[in-house]
Amino acid sequence: MFKNLFGKKNSPNVEKFIKSMEMDYAKYHNGDGYDLNILKELNAEELQQVEAVLIPRKDKDWRDVTALAAVNTSTALEAVKSCLESPNLEVRIFAAKFLKEKNIIDRVEEVLLKTLPIVKVGGGLVQALALAKENPTEKVKQKLIWCALHGPDVTRTHCAAMALFLYGKAESEFDNNQKIIFSFNPPDKAKRLEAFPELCQIIGVNPNEFMN
Repeated sequence: MFKNLFGKKNSPNVEKFIKSMEMDYAKYHNGDGYDLNILKELNAEELQQVEAVLIPRKDKDWRDVTALAAVNTSTALEAVKSCLESPNLEVRIFAAKFLKEKNIIDRVEEVLLKTLPIVKVGGGLVQALALAKENPTEKVKQKLIWCALHGPDVTRTHCAAMALFLYGKAESEFDNNQKIIFSFNPPDKAKRLEAFPELCQIIGVNPNEFMN
């Protein structure tokens, strides 16, 4: 996969880590990451070699971001910071989560406000909702309400459900007993507008604040 980094033969540990980067259907489907435990066994030179593999790939897969975070060198951390502007929304969300957890920089709210309106199923939705659940600022909760009305297809129902949960109006982040959430499935915005005042009434907010 990546042979002879820096013009020399890779060490067995580097080869072992690179081997763990190979994805098959089962690993991808299950959301398995690379074997980060191997990184703990690498010396400084070997970490530099792995770094050289991961940095060019950082916008392709969240796994590369988590691996860079585990490498934990100054160069790797700068690469993770740059992922806050990644075109890959999953990568952007993982970077924001890691950097806040490590008290390096907190841009979680900013990232969520930008990504929630554009995430899709299989393209950051699950990660964005999980991060919103962990960081339920008022702006994030209001953005979820906005997304229930204006967001992409399929995601609207999930955003409505999470908004109800974060405002304490539902027992879980997807409460099937809250039938109102399914009113935001229709592609016809007029139908969603009919249901939106009820959602806002349950939550206790003014629907007019979310029209634009």
